[in-house]
Amino acid sequence: MTTRDERSETHGGGASRRADGAAGAMVVAAAAGRESFPLLTEAVSIDSAPLFAENLRRGAKPADAWTCGVEFELFGYDASRRMARLDPAQVQRVLAGFAPSSNDLHYEGGTLIEVNAGQMNRLTVEPGGQIEFSGAPQRRLADVEREIRRYLARLSEIAAGHNFVFLACGFDPLRTLAEQSWFPKSRYDVMRPYLARRGARAWDMMTRTCAVQTNLDYGGDEDLRKKFLVGNRLAPVVTAAFANSPFEDGKLSGYKSARAAAWLSTDPDRALLSPPALSDDFTPERFVAYALEVPMLFAQRDGIYLGAPTGEKFGDFLARGCPGVEPQFGDWADHLTTIFTDARLKQHIELRGADCGSLDDALALQALWKGLLYDADALDEALRLAPRLDLASSNALRESVARDALEARVDGVNIKDLAKEVVALAAGGLRRAAPDEVHYLDGLRARVVEEGVAPADILLRNFRGRWHGSLERLVEYLRIA
Repeated sequence: MTTRDERSETHGGGASRRADGAAGAMVVAAAAGRESFPLLTEAVSIDSAPLFAENLRRGAKPADAWTCGVEFELFGYDASRRMARLDPAQVQRVLAGFAPSSNDLHYEGGTLIEVNAGQMNRLTVEPGGQIEFSGAPQRRLADVEREIRRYLARLSEIAAGHNFVFLACGFDPLRTLAEQSWFPKSRYDVMRPYLARRGARAWDMMTRTCAVQTNLDYGGDEDLRKKFLVGNRLAPVVTAAFANSPFEDGKLSGYKSARAAAWLSTDPDRALLSPPALSDDFTPERFVAYALEVPMLFAQRDGIYLGAPTGEKFGDFLARGCPGVEPQFGDWADHLTTIFTDARLKQHIELRGADCGSLDDALALQALWKGLLYDADALDEALRLAPRLDLASSNALRESVARDALEARVDGVNIKDLAKEVVALAAGGLRRAAPDEVHYLDGLRARVVEEGVAPADILLRNFRGRWHGSLERLVEYLRIA
């Protein structure tokens, strides 16, 4: 789920407004050599597909400019209301507490939906009122850590002042789906009925899951190819290593990552493994061809989300439009934000496979992916290690990981053994790429390589052991603010 600002990141710059719908073909003809891209509001057509591929290429950066960005989602509860999830008014109160000035508050109608939280960090809201911290891209993990700590310190102050509690885990362990408070954003009003038809657990995904995400850069086509393939193919290993959600409705769920289980039944058109990663010959053009086949969730015009094209393949929308909505370049940027695969591509790569967890685990996740993807030797070896499965086996592996985490085994893939190799490989890559950051992997190495357990295994051991089944002790353990 993303916000208004994410449209602009796939927009290459200004150009004069075109007057007619035939302009898409004109853009294509000039795409390779032009110095500027169309405005978000300018017309495109089915002939504009090469422009979309060129747009992805324009996201490439030299290695000395590569950064790391974190997205960190948390569940909020009201301790005064027996740990009910925060309602929309309470969520807005939390957001407002981060704004340096009133100019940093962004509304949709009368609803506060986003805050610029200083230092180019943002706070946004997920469908169930989960609060997401989106950190500014940083060169150094120490700076990522500093900004998350600053965010959590302020969140703790706000929580103490209102008797709120924030938990870091992958799935709401306490409240049922019927007890969720949907946040009033028009984007979600359009998405909610459509996704309910596409997957039995789509609403669980929307309201009861929290993830931590790593956003990384890429260089040329070959670097992008390797990173996209590794990001998708190693996603089950990362999901297993960071599985942190074995509870649902106040009891054990039977899964070690209930978040991953919800994604299994969300929408097969846009979730789990990205289909272009099934083949080794990935290119931006192949990604665009795939994205053209993914049905749209909405179109946005003047901040209003429209359901007219909902369910229509993006390519068909480009070819024909729909009543009252003509295709614009900004629709491509919006469409990319509605593809929810384990690794997805915009003008950077988003690695989305991990349950939310402790601050140490969130930082370890950034270090893991950075070590794997930002060192050339580690990247090549990661591609060799990554399981190369067909779609059916890939989905079976993800289902096994959701249930068993590091104990998952499918088609000869032993997730625990592979995870140990991946963590060691990341440590080696980080020693070469950023040697002063290797310590961020210390806790992950101790847990995965030495003990062979995921965070969920520790939760289960405590819950069945010294906690004697106490949800209060569970909340105390998961509390981050």
